[in-house]
Amino acid sequence: MIWTEISIDVPPSQAESAADVVLRHCPSGFQELASRGRRRVLRAYLAPDRQGLARLRQQVMRAAPSARISTRRLGDGGWQEAWKKHARPVRAGRVTVLPTWWKEAVVGVGVPVWLDPGMAFGSGAHPTTRLCLAAIDRHTSPGISVIDVGTGSGVLAIAAARLGARRVVAIDCDPIAIGVATENVARNRVGARVTLRLAASLAGVRAPADLIVANLTAAALPPFLPDVRRLLMPGGRLVASGFGASKARAARAEMASAGLEVVGADRLSGWCALVATPMSSPGSRRAGPRRPRIP
Repeated sequence: MIWTEISIDVPPSQAESAADVVLRHCPSGFQELASRGRRRVLRAYLAPDRQGLARLRQQVMRAAPSARISTRRLGDGGWQEAWKKHARPVRAGRVTVLPTWWKEAVVGVGVPVWLDPGMAFGSGAHPTTRLCLAAIDRHTSPGISVIDVGTGSGVLAIAAARLGARRVVAIDCDPIAIGVATENVARNRVGARVTLRLAASLAGVRAPADLIVANLTAAALPPFLPDVRRLLMPGGRLVASGFGASKARAARAEMASAGLEVVGADRLSGWCALVATPMSSPGSRRAGPRRPRIP
């Protein structure tokens, strides 16, 4: 198959809006590469579809007027080699995400997660993934149960298991992502603790969890929140990311409406992660955020 590689060069203030558009057209996700000066580069891969590419261009330019878009065609497997050129180990908290093909020595690996994201979102390099990894590190203790919503490559689910979670349920609506995550779970030898489910919601999940991680866009998060509230144990934590700081206030409001109070906020490169817990009563007063931390 011939794939189209799409590179979108945007200023930081428009990166989140452009990313929302890309995820609607490329559900397996995108990479955010090293900045060029004060700009960011989003890269995604699309199956051959001229009309789909034209719609993507049009919607990106509407959402991010200063974007510069370039494309190139890659043969089957070409996108893998193109991605590998930019992949580097990523450290967040105690976790280090390592590409499976990485051969060079890495100092201070800590808890390694070996990853080949394939066509799935979640290389560990994107700020929202790094924020989630750092939060998982802070809130995971041996024996807890975890739910990973929108698992992508499985990186967050694997990290939770490697940090001591005894049970992790990881869901995604994309069969490609589930296939990639299955391989990564096996590669990291955590298959006994990580269960992968192809699902578009949490409706089929019954067992409660101590920690729920949702690295989703701001638009995708609200439909999951009622089930998040149902599944979180008393004192449990939700880690929600996938949106920029500009949308954090709206995300807080959505969480409050679902009975969740925000007890922490972290920011990195213009992106945000919120940590919330079930309200003790409908009239509970929401707590203000902690001072932002950068992993």
